[in-house]
Amino acid sequence: MNFKKIKDAANVHYMPVFSRDEISIERGEGNCVYDSFGNKYVDFVAGIATNILGYGHKEYTEAVCEQVKKLMHISNHYYSSVQSRYINKLCEASGFPRVFLCNSGAEANECAIKLARRYFKNTHGKNMTILTSEGAFHGRTLATLTATGNAAQHEVYSPLPDGFASFKYNDLEDFQSKLTDDVGAVFMETIQGECGVRPFDNDFLVGAYALCKSKGVLFIVDEVQTGMGRTGKLFSFEHFGIKPDVITLAKAIAGGIPMGACLASEEVGTAFKLGDHGSTFGGNALACAAANKVLEILLDGELLERSAAVGEYLGNKLAHFRKYNFIKDVRGKGLMRGIQLCDKVAASEFERQLRERGFLVNVAGNNTIRLVPPLTITTEEIDGLVAALDDICASTCVMC
Repeated sequence: MNFKKIKDAANVHYMPVFSRDEISIERGEGNCVYDSFGNKYVDFVAGIATNILGYGHKEYTEAVCEQVKKLMHISNHYYSSVQSRYINKLCEASGFPRVFLCNSGAEANECAIKLARRYFKNTHGKNMTILTSEGAFHGRTLATLTATGNAAQHEVYSPLPDGFASFKYNDLEDFQSKLTDDVGAVFMETIQGECGVRPFDNDFLVGAYALCKSKGVLFIVDEVQTGMGRTGKLFSFEHFGIKPDVITLAKAIAGGIPMGACLASEEVGTAFKLGDHGSTFGGNALACAAANKVLEILLDGELLERSAAVGEYLGNKLAHFRKYNFIKDVRGKGLMRGIQLCDKVAASEFERQLRERGFLVNVAGNNTIRLVPPLTITTEEIDGLVAALDDICASTCVMC
């Protein structure tokens, strides 16, 4: 199909929920993708922090293809060796003894919410409030949307499930005031990806965690975007010396094949009873084979250490852009970075100009350019992006 036919089919038939860039991606190789015209782009989006091994990774591709030949899906009515091998490895690597496998970040977060509520009923015999942060993003189902700090979306889809309250981003005093006796769990990201790559301060996270532990409140961390090496460690919570009761994973967990996971301590993870939760496709053979290879590559090779080093390199290179008056902030950790522009300069325009120069980035909240490339991105490819961005900035004359 030519580009016009591709675009027309999507516009006519697909429900109008996406704003798409004016290209059609046809294939990938290494850390680059190619459009329907054969144009090459260095990919700093990676399927939104998902394709951490880039495209055509030899070991990963072979593992997936071999599994397709044997078995793709049988449902969770039966045991399977490929799933058991994976959950053994995941639980050992994470330090969480209990896991539920699903298909997406929203499903992983739904599982965490249901698990917390089941735990409350078991331990307190009643419903309790789940406290989330303003500016958070936990998914698009009704429950995860309620946990997400988007008032406009709340209005559109009301009535929403009850049992949620929120605290101000990075405000420990407000957090402490909201941590009332009816709160049973706190659910948060360490870096708010969709709100413009906003990291929580170390003091806030450590302080919030300590308060939760002192009151017996569950501490749940959404690692959907920050997990699997994105910040230079397998999980972002490791940077803070804390151990949550529950974490959720998705995006990069299976390298591009849909998968999610909710991991929990033994006490919390055994709160579910038979039939309390389930998934037809969750943890199917194909996804587990892919996820097993991703985890194997992260743990057995040098990719995790490399991610930390290259992420630091990217951060140092981006610090240079603070000199431009229209750039409000440069922030992030590892290979998850955001460049926030002032309101007079549209981040979407920067996105377009970078695409014309052969680089894919995307725009997150607060007028922020988000960079979440494959963990295999090279310093040379980073240098190319930085040079292109510098060229765009030098030709932008705005007083903010």
